[in-house]
Order: sequence, then structure tokens, then C-alpha cells
Amino acid sequence: MLRSLSALALLLTASLASGGVGDERFLTAKGNEIHDAKGRTVLLRGVNLGGWLVIEPWMSPVDSSGTIKCDYSVRETLAKRFGEQTANSLLETYQKNWITEKDLDKIAAQGMNVVRIPFWYRNVQTEDGAWIPGGLKRLDWAVSEAWKRGIYSIIDFHGVPGGQSKGDSTGRKREKAEFWHSDAHQQRTVEIWRKVAEHYKGNPAVAAYDLINEPAEAPSLGALWSAYDLLYREIRKVDPDHIITVEGCATGQIGGKYVHWGWEALPAPDLFGWKNVLYQIHHYEWDWKSEEKQISSVNFQVSEWNKHKKLGVPAFMGEFNPMGMESAWKHALKEYSASGMHWTFWSYKANHGTGSNSWGLYNPVKKDAPNLLTDSAETIRAKWQALDTETSYALNPMLDRVLKGVLKQDPSATAGTSPVSSNP
Repeated sequence: MLRSLSALALLLTASLASGGVGDERFLTAKGNEIHDAKGRTVLLRGVNLGGWLVIEPWMSPVDSSGTIKCDYSVRETLAKRFGEQTANSLLETYQKNWITEKDLDKIAAQGMNVVRIPFWYRNVQTEDGAWIPGGLKRLDWAVSEAWKRGIYSIIDFHGVPGGQSKGDSTGRKREKAEFWHSDAHQQRTVEIWRKVAEHYKGNPAVAAYDLINEPAEAPSLGALWSAYDLLYREIRKVDPDHIITVEGCATGQIGGKYVHWGWEALPAPDLFGWKNVLYQIHHYEWDWKSEEKQISSVNFQVSEWNKHKKLGVPAFMGEFNPMGMESAWKHALKEYSASGMHWTFWSYKANHGTGSNSWGLYNPVKKDAPNLLTDSAETIRAKWQALDTETSYALNPMLDRVLKGVLKQDPSATAGTSPVSSNP
């Protein structure tokens, strides 16, 4: 009872602090721009909180055994060894230390005004679909704490029930992307989005709902568009106001033409009657050594955005990484911003490099991951407690220079995002 009352009090405080849909900072998509309630143009520029609520072992230092391949296997291993209660307690330790209030301070200090927050279905439901009490607690914390610092949140459904692809980014590696072939998985996804939308309805701290991250294994573009339309309409039943973002991260055929991960993988919004939407692209040029390719790929993305402005929707580069080249990073951030494209790079923290690898704004200065197959619960907890940025990570000097050069010279881009007090 006491825990329930405390959770209710926290929710009420956050709701009162946010100000509701009438708040002047509440965002809406208007043509090719995003505006606040006073009609001011807001350009969202920030970072992904990757590896936090969806653990990706390649970038999250959770295990040294080499056998843990995804968030699901982390959970299953801990539960089998220690029981569900201890497993959940250990995961909470990880989450509390991977991202803290100091991290949000650092993001704000860099001049960024948005975080994209990946979550997956296991944050809110058990594997069999039972709701987890307090499942939105960590997401609530992030949205509220970011907002105190003038930072918007984009809520990103990174792993839907059944998996939109087979990769570990969905939270669970699978032999088949089951979401596309299961009414039950699709209905669970609808139920989760309805719950999330009801929960954040009217909250200006939330910039947008990101329906499905990288639905790369949709069997067809028609299936992808139908899934987006289903989720869009179900969310609109409970939340008519928040921006909804859909991703062009898929491959398929349109009228006999092959399209791949870009604007043409998305329908004209009028085809489905979508309003207040934000179209999202992810882009990685995987040649780490070619400055020319990194820069030309940025130019291509901007030219594609310019070609598709006739759709009348804003553009969001939701994930990107120019692979460690300072000149390419400068070019990307300046060109995306100058074109009016919103962006969040991947990612805030990573487990690669020694402070300069560009997968993370912060990268490890020491690596001491536990062995989840053999270490005691106490050892796992102690090592995960040391994952806080202050203890184990260093600011990437190259990205620090790039961000200061781009963001600090253009404060007008964050208009309408002044910090708010935690007090009503």
C-alpha cells in the first residue's frame, strides 16, 4: 500500500509539474516544422539513451562470459540462477547506475534538448503478457528528470512483442521476427501503446511517440504501413495531441521499384489520414575509413529530405553515427540542423573504445563486467553499481568539440525548451 501511494504521489507531482497540453512548450508537427504552443519553431537535437532500458551486450558492459547475447538472456540467466526477485533487483541496480541525474545534467550542458529513450515490452510486461506493477517507473523518472533540465523525451518502442526483427536491438534475439505473423503479438503491442499514451497524455515533456524501432523485417511495406496505421489509430483514441513518429527503416517493393531504408519506404500521410506526424530515418555509412563516403552519405540524406518536403511532414534523423571522423561529424550536425532536420545520434554511452570511439558521447575508461554465469549476485551488483558515468566513463573529446561548435553557436534552435521546476 505504501509503495502504491508513493508511486501515485510521484505521478501526480510529475503531472502537475508538466503543466498539461495547454503548456506553451507542448509540441506539434506543423508542415515541415515542429512548433510549440506559441507557434515558435523548435529544432530537436540530442542523443539516444541506448543500452539502458533495452540492454544490448555489444554496447552495454553487463557480462564477460561471452554467452549473453541480448536483454532477454540477461534476464533469463539471472532468474534461473537467483530467482525472479533478485534478478529484478539486479536489473534495477543496472538501470539506476547506467543513466543518472548527472547524465541528464551532462546532456543539458552540451546544449542538447531531446533524448530518445528506447524501451521494450519486458520493461512493462512479463514474457507471457502480465503487466508489471510500476513498469513505467524508470521511464517516468527519465521523462520527469529530463524535463526539469529543459529536455524533451521521445519514447521509442525499441522491441515489440514477438520482435519486429531478429536482432538483439529488439531485446531478444530470435530465429524469426514473429510480430508480423501473430495477431496476439500485434494486439499486445496495441495494448502497451494504449497504456503508454494514456499515461503520458497531455504531458508536454514528451515530444513524440516512436511506434516501432527499425522494423527491418516487415514482410512487405504494405504490412509495415498497416501496422503503423493500426498503432496510430489506437493511440489517437486515447491521445489526440502528441506527435507520432514512424520510421522508414524497412525494405520492400513499391510498384515494382525496390526501396531500402529511406523516405520511399514511408507512405504519403494523406494515404492514411495521418496528422501531427514526424517521419524518421536512421542512417549509418559502415565504411569507417572513408571520410568521403561519410560526408557524401550525409549530403544524400539531406537531399532526400529536401526532395520529400512536399509530403508536408517534419524530418527526424533518429539514429546516426559518422564513425569517428570529426570532419564528418561536424558536417552531419551542421547540415542536418541547417536543413531543419531534427536529430538524435547513437548513443550517449557505449562499451567500445577508450574515450574517443564515436559510438558513445561517453566511453569507458575501465571495463570490469561481471560474469553472469559464475559471479555471485553480490559481485554482479557491485560491478553494475560501478557503471555510473562519473566512475567508469570519459567524455569523448572529439564529440565534445563537435557539439560545442554546433550547438553553442545556435541557441535559438532550442526555443521554447526552458527548464521547468519540479514544483507545481
